[in-house]
Amino acid sequence: MMKILFVGNSGPVFLTHRLPLVMAALKAGHDVHVALPPSSMSHQIANYGFKFHEIPLFRSTINPLTEIRSLVALYFLYRKMRPDIIHHVTLKPVLYGSLAAHLAKIPAIANTISGLGYVFITNSFKANVLFILVKYFFKISFLHPNKRVIFQNPENLSDFLSYGLIDKKSAVLIKGSGVDIETFKPSSEPHSTPIVMLASRMLLDKGICEFVEAAREIKSEGTKVRFVLVGDVDSGNPMTLTAEQIKKWVDEDVIEWWGKQQNMSEIFSQAHIISLPSYAEGLPKVLIEACACGRPIVTTDVSGCRDTIINDENGILVPPRDSKALASAFRKLISDPQLRKRMGKAGRKIAVNEFSIEIVIQKTFTVYQDLSKSFNTQPFQ
Repeated sequence: MMKILFVGNSGPVFLTHRLPLVMAALKAGHDVHVALPPSSMSHQIANYGFKFHEIPLFRSTINPLTEIRSLVALYFLYRKMRPDIIHHVTLKPVLYGSLAAHLAKIPAIANTISGLGYVFITNSFKANVLFILVKYFFKISFLHPNKRVIFQNPENLSDFLSYGLIDKKSAVLIKGSGVDIETFKPSSEPHSTPIVMLASRMLLDKGICEFVEAAREIKSEGTKVRFVLVGDVDSGNPMTLTAEQIKKWVDEDVIEWWGKQQNMSEIFSQAHIISLPSYAEGLPKVLIEACACGRPIVTTDVSGCRDTIINDENGILVPPRDSKALASAFRKLISDPQLRKRMGKAGRKIAVNEFSIEIVIQKTFTVYQDLSKSFNTQPFQ
């Protein structure tokens, strides 16, 4: 048995993306701990059977004193707990947690880079300054001698190698967070007006404005189709749209906004086409869930998104920030039910063979096994 600590920066994201991995480690008999910032989900998270720790680590702050407090809190938590392996997920936990683990002399760390985010994809003065600082901080944080850095797509992995932030021995590719192929099952299309759906946080870099412009263009032609946004605004993210802006589009009868939904397999069953015209991703869970549900995909030819698609087989790739190309892809699928059916079947096959949660868990456990060999005579099982 090993003591494993998982560290993240969001309770809701932990529940949707990381819980199956944590529960698998718990089921395997390990002493499992989870550290997250306080959230509305904290009570629910604390009732799963692992040990839960609240930490002062928040996504949206860049106040130096607050950030130092987060780093110090992680250091003292690690010193007190003495876990065998710490698994950090997303940028801040990876940056601060890796450094804290090195200082606290933790035997091994795994870091998941689930996308490079605002700092890496935004061309603004603030983002460019932060980019330089983050790269420097990564070099310091990755000094730990027994680490693995898990990337969700090959381009992010290649970027970190080219920046000189990691060596090849430390880099691991595990595509995405996995999908439960028993929960997300194919279903027949509803016999109704076609629905084109975008499900994500309501962020500019998810391509929501391009989605709305494509919807406006197609609806102006008199095509009978519904365009639906699913998801909530994210006040802690600098790229968030406002509820007022989205409601304005609703009032113009361009789109519908269904807000945040819990049962996404049921939501996908109501759609005919799923779209995510994002500017960059790690590997979007929403797309592999849509594939598992047998729905055709329209997404952008960018890192992460393109890794879920074989173009013209289970979906259509379009250039990023191009509402005209997006509209053209939508027209092609809206007008051809048989094409949608063929692509949906291909997507299900890809989800089962490449993205099932069992595959992701086994590959992650292999990382833990490799890490544990250097400090334990009985490696992780």
